[in-house]
Amino acid sequence: MREEEFKKIVGEYYKDIYNLAYLLTKSRDDAADITQEVFLKVKEHLKSFRGEASIKTWLYRITTNEAKRLFKKRETEKHVKVPLLFRTNRDVEKYDKLKEALNELDRESYEILYLKFFKNMKEKEIAFILNIPPGTVKSRLHTAKEKLKKEMQQDG
Repeated sequence: MREEEFKKIVGEYYKDIYNLAYLLTKSRDDAADITQEVFLKVKEHLKSFRGEASIKTWLYRITTNEAKRLFKKRETEKHVKVPLLFRTNRDVEKYDKLKEALNELDRESYEILYLKFFKNMKEKEIAFILNIPPGTVKSRLHTAKEKLKKEMQQDG
């Protein structure tokens, strides 16, 4: 086991993994549990990490898989929290509209938009994280953007 490497990974990525888990679950307790599970899995499987993707991408994949496992176990509805990026009243209105529209999306659409636009991930990284072909990522991104656009128009 590469103990020093593991400690470095935890130190460097703990906050990112916790934040991703929180945004996926909207629960501090669930995010903490998922983060703990992620790093337990990393410690257990670090020696078999082949480097086909970056460590961060690998960690994001484990995190999304753990969140999916939790959702499947609980069969709960998702709740989305989008970071406040806007400052003017008009921007806050746009933010609220965007947040509402994102909350109406199915989990698959939200997940792919989140990874692409909030985490600025490349399609290849998203494909690895979600364990789907790159062509499917492109197709799902297109579909998710159309769904979001439709939701934004419905809300007025």
